[in-house]
Amino acid sequence: MAGFWSMVGLVIKSLITGNDTSGELVETAGDDTASAAEPLCLYAIARFNRPDANAQGGVRPPDPLSDMIARSLADMPESSQIRLDQYFAPNSDAVDAFQAMREAQLNVLNMGRRVDADAVFWGQENHNTGGFDLHLVSDALTSSLYDLMLPLTHSFRQTDHPDVAQALRILLAAQLIFKSRGGEQRLLQISRLTTHLEEFQERINRGEHFEMAGQGVATAYAFGAFVLTETGDRTYCASALRVLEPHIRKTLGAAGETVSEPAKPKARTSSGLLGETSRPQQKEEVVRELRTEDLVAQISDFSKIDARSAALLALYAGLVNWSLIASLKARSGALAIGIWKMLERRFELSMGSPVDRALAICKLAEAMVATGKDAEDAKLVEQGASQYRRALGMINSRAHAPLYAITAYGLAESIVSAAIINDVSIPDAQVVPVFQAALKICGRRDDPYIWGRTMFALATVYLTNGTQDQDVTMLSNARMGFSQSYEAFVDAGAKGAARAASGGYTRAENIISQMGHRKAVMEATGGDGSAKAAAS
Repeated sequence: MAGFWSMVGLVIKSLITGNDTSGELVETAGDDTASAAEPLCLYAIARFNRPDANAQGGVRPPDPLSDMIARSLADMPESSQIRLDQYFAPNSDAVDAFQAMREAQLNVLNMGRRVDADAVFWGQENHNTGGFDLHLVSDALTSSLYDLMLPLTHSFRQTDHPDVAQALRILLAAQLIFKSRGGEQRLLQISRLTTHLEEFQERINRGEHFEMAGQGVATAYAFGAFVLTETGDRTYCASALRVLEPHIRKTLGAAGETVSEPAKPKARTSSGLLGETSRPQQKEEVVRELRTEDLVAQISDFSKIDARSAALLALYAGLVNWSLIASLKARSGALAIGIWKMLERRFELSMGSPVDRALAICKLAEAMVATGKDAEDAKLVEQGASQYRRALGMINSRAHAPLYAITAYGLAESIVSAAIINDVSIPDAQVVPVFQAALKICGRRDDPYIWGRTMFALATVYLTNGTQDQDVTMLSNARMGFSQSYEAFVDAGAKGAARAASGGYTRAENIISQMGHRKAVMEATGGDGSAKAAAS
């Protein structure tokens, strides 16, 4: 019996002292009293310099970059940090750098999960600039909706610049939105992210591009703005596009083919009366700067679009899409269509995953439909619908439910838009099953905004056709749909969308009440209840 208890003691001791990671974990925030209240987000910070394998006594050198990140994020509320004493880098021998970056991100996230971390900040020193390259990975960012942005790199030049610390807080605030559940908690995190973005927006509108701190400030700001757009707030779309524009133009210019201008013939000089030559008239040459759309058109070798460039272009084009949907007209629809076509072609030639291609095609269709709606071009909208059908054929609905849901929603929305432009009745028999399939696939708790947006569109179809056909059943479905979309928008923290859903509910309620009143009057006066002319 004594041998049994001694064996149990050895097992317990091994469980206590065992460690699955190759490095040590040191908690840097929180104490015993603070640990009682579980934080909303527990994030890990990995090493940014490669430890010396020949270090004597197992003593690892200090890591000032991870220390700086820990100090910058220590005062963020509802979050806690731990140190992951490991160094990560993508496989430089991989055939496709994009796939290598994805594998590295997933590997880092798996190491973070071993210590119950929800997100991991990791990266490497950049000896060329004297700064560092930062990556952020979490469960939300590994979703198929963010697959193209997974290699997104935030490059900073000066580690001690105050803008760098502010950019890091933006990234963590975006992660807190991903982790929040419920309307009140989500609204709180949205307001905090908005506060961080406000500090940069005014400077961006004055023309600042944060060259001193580095490109990472611009990409972090744009990423925070993108996260807000998916809660219904597109306030920062235009400023995010403005601050990214120089980096996008630089990326496209480096990947495009340089067009050599033909040599200009030398102008002849006419001789005067006495044989002297007269001076030719000086004409001011106006150098026309190429538009961003033209830079996209000059790219023919898609292998020059590396992983970082692809992620940056996907972020930029995603913001253009949201600006088109919100009718901000911050950038042209042709620009978004050109970038998404280029990215889809890039992943096709590099044998990218079907999810990458499907997401690029889905966003291409989204840009086409939004541009076609604005220009009332039914042909372009129908082309977008065909692209949505292509994307649906590539998506596994079980493995990538959110992507399947937004693609199905986009297909149904494109059919509705084409019908409105062509001034014909909305084919509800064709559209309603597609909306319902998207609602069935998408989880209301995990993706409340996507679910609410889909339900709102379905309720709008019911309201339009129910009003046209004087169908009380469809109007009742519309009223119920607006009510459910309102609740979903509240959970998502989308106040503007919730107000629109509330307005739709009131409108459906009023129409039903008016129809009931007319029916009661006609029954009281002995009118023909089947005559729609009398009812109108």
